[in-house]
Amino acid sequence: MKSIFSKIGKLTLVLPLFCGVAACEDWFTLTPDTAMVAQDFWKDKKDVESAMGACYRSMLEGGFMERLIAWGEVRADNMIPFSPNQETSDLLNLNIKAANGYTSWGDFYRTINYCNALIANAPGVQATDPDFSPKDLMAYMAEAKTVRAFCYFVLVRTFGDVPYITEPYLDDSQNYETPQTDRDEILRLLLEDLKTVEEGAPALFEENVPYTKARVTQKTLWTLMADMYLWLEDYDNCVDYCDKVLNTTSNPLQLTTALNYSNTMFYSGYSKESLWELPFDNYTNNNALNDFYGGTTQSSPRLRAYEGLNTLFNVGNDLRYRDSYRMENGTGIVLKYVYTCSQPNLLANLTMNDFSMGDSRNRHWILYRLSDVYLMKAEALACRGGSADLDEAVRMVSMTYDRANPLLAPGSLIGQYSSQSDVIDLVLDERQREFLFEGKRYFDLLRRLRRTKDLNDVVNNYLSNRYKAMTTMQENVYKSKLSDIEAFYLPINENELRLNTLLVQNKFYMTSSDISKN
Repeated sequence: MKSIFSKIGKLTLVLPLFCGVAACEDWFTLTPDTAMVAQDFWKDKKDVESAMGACYRSMLEGGFMERLIAWGEVRADNMIPFSPNQETSDLLNLNIKAANGYTSWGDFYRTINYCNALIANAPGVQATDPDFSPKDLMAYMAEAKTVRAFCYFVLVRTFGDVPYITEPYLDDSQNYETPQTDRDEILRLLLEDLKTVEEGAPALFEENVPYTKARVTQKTLWTLMADMYLWLEDYDNCVDYCDKVLNTTSNPLQLTTALNYSNTMFYSGYSKESLWELPFDNYTNNNALNDFYGGTTQSSPRLRAYEGLNTLFNVGNDLRYRDSYRMENGTGIVLKYVYTCSQPNLLANLTMNDFSMGDSRNRHWILYRLSDVYLMKAEALACRGGSADLDEAVRMVSMTYDRANPLLAPGSLIGQYSSQSDVIDLVLDERQREFLFEGKRYFDLLRRLRRTKDLNDVVNNYLSNRYKAMTTMQENVYKSKLSDIEAFYLPINENELRLNTLLVQNKFYMTSSDISKN
């Protein structure tokens, strides 16, 4: 699959600075130094450390981060356009063609390639470096396999069937024309692979909070596995892995308290709730967040919050309502990640004067936190549907709901929901409230659609109002463009199709009269 890696060239790994993980410490990154090619590289433990740093550093690249927002948030019902570029506008308006830059998956396969290189070469380092112990090897293998699995999980939820590649691509002599593998089979293979390393994953990085939050730990691995099991509708395994995260005492986690909840979680970073986050700073900027949501250098962001979100919050004092966005002069300003709140009084009626804009380019991007675990377990229990399961699902939802509503009596949700459908809807609504603008909503809706196969439910009950508010499409037009579950995935990029003849275009984009054939 030559085009996937066309921007990589030969795999080259060196040992410079990874300022995003710990500003006071050197760590690892990747630079295009062709003097150090792979066959001359894998000699000792430091080379493996550097290679692991390259895997993480590639996730901080602008194209990777842009796609986390574009793929997981733009087409959902949280956002409307404000000042989008053309490619974002086309996603928002379902004018999606295989030429759109956001159909390019190269940034994710680049990270996968770095992980594949480490997984293939790290075992051989033990023969040349006696200080590289079997325990060290297993820890790095667990990190690399988790990063690789996360990348594939995002790709599968975005494109459906994709090429599944586990060997590193080093130079142009290799033939990487590779067909797609079934989307669910990829996840099953990844889950079996993660099981082989889960016991060797680092529990935490002793006395190094930044590493414990920015690198993969055992609880990160378990959380990703729970998420994949939830997607596959394997609810028993999802619950089991959530329980591993919740019940294992090493690397303790706790919900951030209501006071300064948003500032601590989304502005400062490395909170006690965080499981895995991408650490941006002055040296490695989160320009995607700045471009999409705004910040001190971007007065006209691509997106604004959809006013209809107000209906989610029956209680005006919900902290997610207070601190995630604010409607001003008819436009929804995104606060999460961008602004800090200077008013500690939870009873105060806030205005924009109580919020201070910061440089969003320095904000960390949270991939998983403790709230994910509570709400994944809640969804799995609700879908299992037993009476005890439903009660426990509501209790799990209460963990995040009570934190966000500190003026209500704890457990105010308990006893209010009895039917399975009501609890499932409660979980979906709570996930929307809790994870606003965090790149999860579109995948939540697609997961619901995979389970129910009910297009009318997802389109009419969730997406329609957003499209009506955009006033750029008539109802019959956007409904025709969402008339097939395959329309919820993106097309394969036209360049990939030309250069890899074994690829098959996603079928909706081959047959739809609404979107050009590719």
